[in-house]
Amino acid sequence: MNVMNSGRSFSKLTRLGDLIDFRNDIVHPKDNPKGEAIFVGLEHVERNTGIRIGAEKVDLTELTGRRARFFAGDIVYGYLRPYLNKVWTAEFDGICSVDQYVFITRENVDRNYIAHFFRSEQFLKTAPVDSTPGQLPRIRSGEIADTPIALPPLNEQRRIAAILDKADALRRKRKHALDLLDNLIQSIFLEMFGSPESNPKGWKQGRISDLLEDTQYGTSEKAGEKGDYPILRMGNLTADGRMNFESLKYIDLDDKDLEKYTVRRGDILFNRTNSADLVGKTAVFDRDERFAFAGYLVRARVKKGVSPYYVASYLNSRHGKATLRGMAKSIVGMANINAKEMQSIPILIPDAKIQRAYSDALASIEALRAVSKRHMRLLDSSFSSLQSRAFSGQL
Repeated sequence: MNVMNSGRSFSKLTRLGDLIDFRNDIVHPKDNPKGEAIFVGLEHVERNTGIRIGAEKVDLTELTGRRARFFAGDIVYGYLRPYLNKVWTAEFDGICSVDQYVFITRENVDRNYIAHFFRSEQFLKTAPVDSTPGQLPRIRSGEIADTPIALPPLNEQRRIAAILDKADALRRKRKHALDLLDNLIQSIFLEMFGSPESNPKGWKQGRISDLLEDTQYGTSEKAGEKGDYPILRMGNLTADGRMNFESLKYIDLDDKDLEKYTVRRGDILFNRTNSADLVGKTAVFDRDERFAFAGYLVRARVKKGVSPYYVASYLNSRHGKATLRGMAKSIVGMANINAKEMQSIPILIPDAKIQRAYSDALASIEALRAVSKRHMRLLDSSFSSLQSRAFSGQL
């Protein structure tokens, strides 16, 4: 089978296993390893982009489990939950988790071409994913090796990889712009209100309950694919304090429960039960449609003159997150902060005028962010199309 386009001919499809080798170099505690190493786990690799966003220096004498060794230039592939698409080309020697495969590219194969293929939708669609009940989805090394890939001559591989690199760089710039807007929000909060720890502006101090009109737990009724009302669950609140309206479930409510178990624009939603890292996620509901909310959430309504965005931003600040982590109670692997405890959290109480000014500034930034997100989605769609063309001989 040849893949042809504009006079360029791709060779017959080749097994990926004929182009890469699996590096099976394991560091095991029982071997009494010495010295230090840089560890890069799945949590240190950004999904879809191949960007490393962190690393840890570890003492090999303190290892508690096996680690895979990689060297500069190796392709490190996260095979657990492959839809996360965590593929990184190592910039240095180090170790990674055994939830990652380490691959070496052979001679006459462009490493970037292979790495781009690993991150492409074509690979995820072609490589069989094992979804055994009770286990996380994974791709096994043998299945990766058997995945077909169109392999043009080396100069074509380099040309294609260079085009994809440039297109990917545009996506990264747009993402960087989004990150700058997020940082700007934090900076404006600190500029307007000062550090919550030191209160340099001398604001009145109180508790969150001083700013609230009431609180209400969500419904415990089971949600499904059909119902009169979409229902917000803890996954609909993001870790950075925004609403995410994807993956919605639905529910029916009696008329007598509508006011009790639905939210309106300006309501604060607080995630009272989650993992220790995510408990206390807080966001402001900003739609006019009627949504229900589930039992792991607390609805909080602010008093007149109080900005819900100020309260939510306070809880989502570094100081707020540290406070929440310090007060969360662990219950069977989950952390919990009930409504009464949430209301007891100390908070600075700026005057209403500056709270309104903060809300206005936040609205302006969120408008810019919405535009950037739309551009990001267009870039992602264009990049996906480019990948498809690249690995089918049409680029």
